[in-house]
Amino acid sequence: MTRSFDRRGFLRGAAAVSAAAPLASALAAAPQPSTKRAWEGIFVIMQTPFHDDLSLDEESLRKETDFLARGRVQGVVWPAGAGETNSLSYTERMRHSEAVVKEAKGRTTVLIGVHGANKFEAMDYARHAEKIGADGLHVLGPTDGTGDNEILADYFTSVASVSKLPMCIQVSNAGMSTDFLLRMAGRIPSLRILKLEAGDVPQDVTRVVKERKRPLIPSTGGGAMYLYQEMERGSGGTMAGAGFADIQTEIWDLFHAGKKQESLTLFEKFLLSAVLERRTTFVLQKEILRRRGIFKNTVMRRTRRFTMDAADLHELDRIMEMLKPHFRV
Repeated sequence: MTRSFDRRGFLRGAAAVSAAAPLASALAAAPQPSTKRAWEGIFVIMQTPFHDDLSLDEESLRKETDFLARGRVQGVVWPAGAGETNSLSYTERMRHSEAVVKEAKGRTTVLIGVHGANKFEAMDYARHAEKIGADGLHVLGPTDGTGDNEILADYFTSVASVSKLPMCIQVSNAGMSTDFLLRMAGRIPSLRILKLEAGDVPQDVTRVVKERKRPLIPSTGGGAMYLYQEMERGSGGTMAGAGFADIQTEIWDLFHAGKKQESLTLFEKFLLSAVLERRTTFVLQKEILRRRGIFKNTVMRRTRRFTMDAADLHELDRIMEMLKPHFRV
């Protein structure tokens, strides 16, 4: 979709976006997203494609970025947990994050994952993300898994101190409770999105909406399994997998265009894939992307094995046939 404004300048220059052009009244199958929700919506956790020899496949990573932009997702995130971040080297993250930003070409918001083993590594990634023109930072807790609130607070505030970019914090470590996140919002002015991943996530959405003291967006994960219920509670979106990202975006757009029954009907169809992912994990996303012509294979760097069996693949056949009329790309 062609936009009539400089997206990156718009995102950096406004703490809150006010009025926007109304949604188009036609195109029920592909409603136009509202620009006033520039930091809300479907922010896709991108998969990382690998060649058969386990080297990173930049061509397919660029194709995935383009696929998502053409599917009109509100944002993309790379690298993050579902993108096999822990298997990537420092050099790979530095080099290929720039490729994602360049391929997006301002067509969608790009959050670069800047988490690391310690605050110094994470700060280095954050400086680089701003240098290459990313729109924001996506930060998980330190990879040593610490749950100490003092260490976590120092880690997140240190990352924020080296970049002016808006920040998303994703719950990843023990100790990152909703109370902790709300305290971080008071200490980090650039904190824009909370990705809620632990406990009763829909109820946490309600709590953030109720207790936030400034514009603060509760987003979620979990394969978008509760996306519709979370939107009803005031969620600012979800961060799920790339394979059916255009379907998730249509669910979001329909809901916010006031077409809630159509949104719910499509969500109920999509839910079958979220349930399948819960059992098969992220290899499902790579298989969907392979079938949609984006990835060349389904190689996972650490396991290499394809773990879906014939019954899983048959189930995916049915799901794809049902969702195909709603594909945007």
